[in-house]
Amino acid sequence: MLNRLSGEEQCEEDHTNRDTHHAVCPLGLQQARPNTARLKAGVNRLIADNQARGGPEIEFCDDLAVAGLRPELQAVAFLIVEELLLNACRHSKSKNVLLGLSQDNERVCIQVQDWGIGFDPVKVEPNRQGLQRGLEGVAQLVRLLGGTVDIDSRPGTGTCVVVEIPLLQKSESGGRTLGHRPR
Repeated sequence: MLNRLSGEEQCEEDHTNRDTHHAVCPLGLQQARPNTARLKAGVNRLIADNQARGGPEIEFCDDLAVAGLRPELQAVAFLIVEELLLNACRHSKSKNVLLGLSQDNERVCIQVQDWGIGFDPVKVEPNRQGLQRGLEGVAQLVRLLGGTVDIDSRPGTGTCVVVEIPLLQKSESGGRTLGHRPR
């Protein structure tokens, strides 16, 4: 079952992590032991910062095991959450956004949904500098990790992005890397 707390409640719960960069910095996560508390604290800080700027209400639901994700995967998950929330808050014009983080024995799942203006994913073009927009960058990163991205959006219907990343990725030598160590 997912834990349902608003960003403000979650930040009050973890008041020791005041700075998002220090709460979940990719380099800091790579040096830490597997503990999703830092990931959750960083996400809660993103939510609180967004709401302090007058952004939409963000409901954060998580079903992450406390020691379930290796630091490298936590860093990747944080970067993806950051980009997806930024897109939803900046472009959707939605008053509400749902963020879900969950995991099972095989994968971590990130879901960001809004009820805003939506868009046609096929018509997203590179920006003026020729760089890919945020969603395409997320999709490329997730594909490199052997995962999937599903973008469900149409103009006027809102957007739901679901990212699934395997906890363990087969390496060329047949071993497994990244993710969590099954016990």
